[in-house]
Formats: sequence, structure tokens, C-alpha cells
Amino acid sequence: MKIHKLTAIALAAALSANAQICETLTERTTNLKEIGRIKGVNSEESRANRLGVGFECLDRKVFDPEKVYDKIAKSGLKFARCQTGWARTETQKGKYDFAWLDSVVDNLRARGIQPWFNVGYGNPLYMDNLTNPTGVGHVPLYYGEECLQAWKNYVRALARNFKGRVDQFEIWNESNHLSFWQPEKPDAKEYAKLLKISADEIRKEIPAAKIGAAMAGSPPAYFRDLFAAGAGEILDFVSIHPYDNVPEIAYDQRVRGALSILREFGAGHVKLRQGEAGFPFRIPADCWKKSWHPSDEDIQAKWMLRRFVIDLHNGLDMSSIFMVCDFNPNYKVGGKKQPVEAQWGLIENAPNYRPRKAVEVASRICALLDDKTEPAECAFRLGPQIPEGVRVSRLADVALNAATKCFARNGYPMVAYYMPEDLQFKSRVIENVPATFVWGKAAIENPVIVDPFDGKIYAVTSKFYGGGAGALPVADYPLMLTDRAAIADIAEFLE
Repeated sequence: MKIHKLTAIALAAALSANAQICETLTERTTNLKEIGRIKGVNSEESRANRLGVGFECLDRKVFDPEKVYDKIAKSGLKFARCQTGWARTETQKGKYDFAWLDSVVDNLRARGIQPWFNVGYGNPLYMDNLTNPTGVGHVPLYYGEECLQAWKNYVRALARNFKGRVDQFEIWNESNHLSFWQPEKPDAKEYAKLLKISADEIRKEIPAAKIGAAMAGSPPAYFRDLFAAGAGEILDFVSIHPYDNVPEIAYDQRVRGALSILREFGAGHVKLRQGEAGFPFRIPADCWKKSWHPSDEDIQAKWMLRRFVIDLHNGLDMSSIFMVCDFNPNYKVGGKKQPVEAQWGLIENAPNYRPRKAVEVASRICALLDDKTEPAECAFRLGPQIPEGVRVSRLADVALNAATKCFARNGYPMVAYYMPEDLQFKSRVIENVPATFVWGKAAIENPVIVDPFDGKIYAVTSKFYGGGAGALPVADYPLMLTDRAAIADIAEFLE
């Protein structure tokens, strides 16, 4: 994608004495004029080729997928992470019933959503003393030769059955997490062994299959140990699962650290992926997910926006939001203690299967962050908000804390900017924040702000260019500053 020729010009707004707090963008009347809306996309028409959703845990039958397919297809999300469930597929030794997973794969593909597999877990046919009825987290390396051979047979049968429909196979889930690596303690060398065994079987059936690994969080020590054990010779991608309440905290640095480890071990070809992360709609008081707010639909949807923006700006090959539907009581993990879980779903569970706000919001961010949009560089600064000479701490100053993620869409700059505040605070919009923006000459002639949360498009009606006194609103989720022409293909304008 060709960007307008870069010429340094400063588009500055003087320190505003009119800054104020608003509940929402629609309260503002001074700087912005509503001129249209972003058209959301469904998954079949979407071109958001790096955004996906978690379709996990059907190995434990935690929701009814038939009630979900049409509703999640309205999100625009293009990929679905599906867990394959050895124990659900092989209930008699040597006999595989893939009908349930065939249905999942075919229904998703029919709606424009491409499945990719997370391959696991254990199987009580070959394992004793399991801590849950479906062998979640129990690793076939530790249960004798018959079990390990049965695992190899299952993995190869899986690849044979789905050849031509699925080509990405992530081996095991969160290998560094005790709940998913039973009965031994997590060990990167042992995980590398399981990766090699499994990848060899898959590639006997699908030579060009993409093989991945998955880790909880983004742990530097385990990550490094895995590639020191030779995982780079096996893998095409590696997934991290960053669940931080404030997703921006040290995230850019962690991504750079992971990429440096890949380079160190000659694994620069391995793609980094965010394969599982989300923020719940509801968090019980005794949940393992520590939070001081029970959450709600707005927090969940705004967190998703921030997650997608920072992942794509960091160049990750995919960003997947966890998860499509709430759990039911069938959800189990490895280990003796079962955690109290939150309601993670973009869609609520039975009996209503009602889509939450995040589904609608996803359809708009998928339109904005499609294959016409790519990471870019720019200089964009908000503030200062606190006048110099005022004797107060500047730690809360917009200028110090604003997050800026630059993209280019259709050759025009598109800047996602926001205050990376903990969304549990439910921070209100700050209006009239001074802004300085440096990009190419004439790159933005008709400045607009797109609000992906409610879909509204605003013209910046203040004298934003030419040294005027213009300023911008700032929210706790990304607003997009761009040119009207950049979004003409996905907008419905009022004039």
C-alpha cells in the first residue's frame, strides 16, 4: 500500500482553556459534527484477515454451536480457534467419530469464518487417575507407549479427515500452565518433544500444514527455553495469551522481546500470534480473574477494540478474542481444583443465546482494520492538558499517558488514539484536548473521527489545520483520526 509522500508538517492546537469532561462523544457540540456511520461487515463479506474469535471448549460441550453460528457471523470476524477434543472423538479404542467437529468446521466455513485447530487434550481410554472426565490438560507423554501411540494415531486421523478444510494446527493449549500440563510440571523441553511428535504425524497427511504452539501469557523464560529446545525447526507460529486487565501494560516491549528470542534462535520465520485473550462480560467475586468491578458489555467491547488495535499495530499475524459464548457447568480444566469462571462470551449461553455489544462493535472494527489497513509510523501527540506552572503532578496528563497506534488505510493515515485507562474506571470522554500531528503533506485534507464503538463518523469542524485552536476528544477506547476519503468505501455519509 503506497502512502502519500512523507513531508514533515505540524498540525498544532494551542493549549485549550475549554477542556471538559463528557459522558459520551455524542454530548459534544463544539468541535465535531456527525456526518455519517461506518457500515459494519459480516464474516462472509469481511476482509479483516487477521481478526478472529475463540470457538473453544466444545470438546467439553460448553455451548450449543447451532445457536451461535448465525449470530457470530454478524461480527465480521474471519477466523475461529477450535479445540479438537481427543476424548470426545475417540470413545472406543481405534475408532474416530469426527461428526461433531465436521459440523463445526463446515458451518463456520459456510459463513465465511475459517477454523484453525488447537489439538488436545487427554483421553480416559488410555489414561488413569485423571482429574476431570475428559482428560483436559493430561499430556500423553506421561501415560506409557500405548497412550503415546494412540495420540499419534489420533492426530494423524485428524489431519487426514480435515485435509483441504483446515491447515493450521496448534499443538496443545497453554503448555506452561499447570492446569493444562498434567500430571507433571510444565517443561519446555517436554513440550518441544510433544510438538515434534505431533507435527510429524500431521505433516504425513498435510505436508504444508502450519504448526503452532500456545502459551499462557507471554512468558519470556519459558518462551526462550522452548526455542532453545529446537521448537523453531518445527513451528510456523506461536500463540501468546495476554489477559491483562489493561492490555497495553508493557505489551509492546513483550512483543519485541518475543521477536528477539525468535531471531536469537534462528526462528525469524515463526509468526507471533495473539491466539486467546479477552475480558469478561461478568466477573464473579470469587473468580480467579481478579477485578474490582463486575464488568459489563461496554467494558468487554472496549477492551476488545484495544486488544485488536495493539495486536495489529505490533504486526501479529492474528488477534483472537476469547470467546464466542459463555461456559456452562461442563467446563473443566486439569488439576484437582476447578476455578470459578467468568462470563467471557460475546454471546450469552442458554437459554437465550443473545449477542452482546461486542458482536456489533466487532463488525465495525473488522471494516476498519481490514486488508486495506496496515501498521504505519507517524508522530501524534495529545496535550499537554495541565498548563505548565501549575503545581500538580503530571502523572495523569494526557500527553504522558495517551496511546497512539498509527495505521494507513487506502494510502491515508489513520491514527487510533486513546487514554489506556483501566476500563473498570468507566472514564468519561475528555473534550478539547490539544493535538499535534505530523504526517505527509495533504495526507489529511478532510479530517474525520471515526468512533468504532457506536459507529458514528464526525467531521472535525474546528480550525484544526493551519495553526488554529482546534483540539480533539479523547476516550478510554480507540477513536480513529483519518481522512474522509480513507473510509469512503465503508461509510454511509449523511451529506
